[in-house]
Amino acid sequence: MAKDSPRRETMPGYVLGLDGGQSVTLAAVCDLQGRLLGLGRAGPANHVWEPGGRARARRAVAGSVKRALRAARLGAVRFEAAFLGITGATDHTRRAVEDCVDARRLRIANDKVNALASVTEGGPGVVVIAGTGAIAYGENRKGEAAEASGWGYLFGDEGSGFWIARESLAAASRAYDGRGEPTALVEAIARAAGVEDLWDLHAQIYSGQLSRPEIARLALAAAEAAEGGDRTARAVLHRAGRELGLAGGAVARKLGMRRGRVVVGMVGGVFDGSPVVRASFRREVRRHAPGAEIVRPRYAPVIGSALLALKMTGVRLGAEVKSNLAAASASVGVK
Repeated sequence: MAKDSPRRETMPGYVLGLDGGQSVTLAAVCDLQGRLLGLGRAGPANHVWEPGGRARARRAVAGSVKRALRAARLGAVRFEAAFLGITGATDHTRRAVEDCVDARRLRIANDKVNALASVTEGGPGVVVIAGTGAIAYGENRKGEAAEASGWGYLFGDEGSGFWIARESLAAASRAYDGRGEPTALVEAIARAAGVEDLWDLHAQIYSGQLSRPEIARLALAAAEAAEGGDRTARAVLHRAGRELGLAGGAVARKLGMRRGRVVVGMVGGVFDGSPVVRASFRREVRRHAPGAEIVRPRYAPVIGSALLALKMTGVRLGAEVKSNLAAASASVGVK
């Protein structure tokens, strides 16, 4: 080994958890007791089939892992196990990024899997994810899995940040023209976008200056207007919660989990930012699964990935490990 080569750690062991979304990718390096040693952040890792998508995904995975190792003050590490949860993960994703991580055991899956683990610690249940996009996913005690929604921004993802932004923009444009009732969304969206007039935002969107995640962040304007009592904004958010609840209910039905107790988790910025969405979601889920226990995640999604990586090594998830994972989530900022 050359003198200036990075030190390769073999003992004690380390695991890697990664959560790659449409806005950001997070990587967490933990020890075998679940303690967070380093966290790394990079850009989006989704949709490898889009132009430039493969290179973007590789940059996101490699960059976030490198920064996490640097934060942990480690050199080149062969992880005991690594779980990479990536939005829209396919075989193309695996082929694009699998050589970015050195691990004895490596699993690459859709981020819905680690999101579920962040709610149920690897047990049965349903998770509904609402960020830039939206999807519902669940697993039952038989190991069967099912999902709903997640069809993408063009003809699906109802209740997602992008969907809320699109519905809010449509309502604002109607009000702007006099085709719909007046709404505070007109001013709230302009403020959120940093423009003086909706037509300025129109030019930015249709010229391709704004990415999908940037458009999705305009959903914050709907939350702001709803807090101020705007009826139109509240209606949009109510519909968002209902659509998300409908997706969660569909998964519970597919898995035979409508009767009795079933854990249903709310994950993502849409839930974090709107009590209207949360209340509407709860009502709709319980309409389909009256015994649903609706919860927020116990861990951040990236720590859900680390939990799954620990399980891949055979580590027992006892009280100490769970406590360490909870502390790690607090460091990441789970709500």
